[in-house]
Amino acid sequence: MAEEGNPMKTIYAKWSGKALFAAGAVVLLFSLYKMGAYWLDGYENGKTYSEIKEVYYEQPATAPLSVRTESALTIESAEPRLEPAVMDSRTFNPRFTELVKRNKDIVGWVKIGDTRIDYPVTQAEDNEYYLGHDVNGNENAAGSIFMDYRNEVGGSGRHYILYGHDMKNKTMFADLLGYESRWNFENKPTIEFDTIYGDGTWIIFSAYTTDSSFDYIRTDFSSDAEFRTFLNTVKKKSLHESGVEVTADDVVLTLSTCSSAFDDARFVVHAKLAAAGEL
Repeated sequence: MAEEGNPMKTIYAKWSGKALFAAGAVVLLFSLYKMGAYWLDGYENGKTYSEIKEVYYEQPATAPLSVRTESALTIESAEPRLEPAVMDSRTFNPRFTELVKRNKDIVGWVKIGDTRIDYPVTQAEDNEYYLGHDVNGNENAAGSIFMDYRNEVGGSGRHYILYGHDMKNKTMFADLLGYESRWNFENKPTIEFDTIYGDGTWIIFSAYTTDSSFDYIRTDFSSDAEFRTFLNTVKKKSLHESGVEVTADDVVLTLSTCSSAFDDARFVVHAKLAAAGEL
């Protein structure tokens, strides 16, 4: 005879349903919390960078950089960044005076016309800190645009690398992925990367998706031939043909962000410093 109206089964069924409901509610609340925290970070980040843009663009500009100009890109030590007001005005870019007072880690500003990329560039002692800290040093999921710790802003350096997150709200380096499009590649061909020692325009010659196993962030080259091989390799990887000539005499800038194309994907844009009269 089948058991009918078993009170234990009824109680168990009720509690099971309540437990499942509670578990679902916890998951939902956690998801809402994470979403809220993400968008709050984005809101705070937006306020931070809007304010710092006002400060930056109120300052006077300086003379443009030239290829391999030692005074234009070199930071000899961290000490000058601590006291920008007393630096030699012939070498220090006055546009950065107020920014460096706020954060000695600020070494430049990157902007790509007709995109949302328009940010200060920081540099720490590693490539981790500014992944999770904004330009003021506050914890923030969007982080900051930052230069590779191995770079010195200039001198004899051949290859400078900037990193930034691909944020869902299209901030930071998210617009970099627009260079998957040939139209963007052809119609937005330059990057403005200005440093604390001078302003520079950089001509894009390559854009592609890769993974971290490809050493596109190499900074040390033992010879012109080695650097030339590197340049030829990254140029061949480009999704689009640029027609831009790149030689071992050029200084190269690389912008890197994550991509959702596949696991561990990176989207990379390479540009060279424009010589006087080249544009």
